[in-house]
Amino acid sequence: MSTIVAAAVRDEHVEVPAKPTKTVRRSKLLYIGLSLLGLLILFAVVSPLFGSPYVLHRDGLTDLGSPLGILSPGHLAGTDSLGRDLLARSASGLRATLVIAIAANVTSMLVGTVVGLIAGSFGPVVQQGLMRIVDVFLSIPIVLSGLALASIVGRGMWGIVVVVTALYWAWTARLVYGEVLRLRGRGFVEAAAVHGVGKLTILRRHILPHISTVLLNIAALNGAAVVVIGAGLSYLGAGIQPPQPELGNLLASGSTAIDYAPHLLLVPLVLTIATVLSFVLIAEGINRRNSLSERQSWLDI
Repeated sequence: MSTIVAAAVRDEHVEVPAKPTKTVRRSKLLYIGLSLLGLLILFAVVSPLFGSPYVLHRDGLTDLGSPLGILSPGHLAGTDSLGRDLLARSASGLRATLVIAIAANVTSMLVGTVVGLIAGSFGPVVQQGLMRIVDVFLSIPIVLSGLALASIVGRGMWGIVVVVTALYWAWTARLVYGEVLRLRGRGFVEAAAVHGVGKLTILRRHILPHISTVLLNIAALNGAAVVVIGAGLSYLGAGIQPPQPELGNLLASGSTAIDYAPHLLLVPLVLTIATVLSFVLIAEGINRRNSLSERQSWLDI
């Protein structure tokens, strides 16, 4: 690397690519994902401005009793089969979906990270005991176990948060466990242990900073998965129940009206896809940025 730079100094015709430009280009997916997620969160936050999602509007149905279509006067996204404003219901449903996704993602990440750190840092008895529990949760079918858990803990918003947390913490624990095993043999960790640094201090000061990027990537991918499973449970009738809107039950009601009012399915479907896509783009952007940083560190050696 130093040879190339020296040649560039001696010869004006030798061009060295600018590193910052490459970094910005590689990080474009991350910025797009964050911007899209920010717009969706803003849309969900300002949902009260679109009116109540429960009001039956007198002008919400045609003379034949069918829902109003998109761009109807006073109803930008149309209405549903009961005359309720679809824009207000979709924004409110997106807010419920995002609350479930963020809350379930945070709790599953916390539980999984703690279990993975403990299993990777302590003795074989603790390690094998925790990992066998993780294996049991990983072997359970997500949809069937989700339906079963929902019938036990309840079908409200926070019941779904508990269900999704129970379904996804094991994935995080397994990935964090693998990262801890990879790092605990590194020289800086062994040096800290030789100098008498406690295991908890090693985890806090040496392990966690080195897996922070991995945790962000896991959180973004989990966010996409949590949105899908949360909406899926509501679609199957095991999640949030009507009349409270959520993207899953909006998709369920829209699928029954696809023949005469396809916008009832189209609007919540677009919001669901956009939400999942935003998390996927964030995860891919983090992954590419991390790969570029590792590659650059090798070039700088």
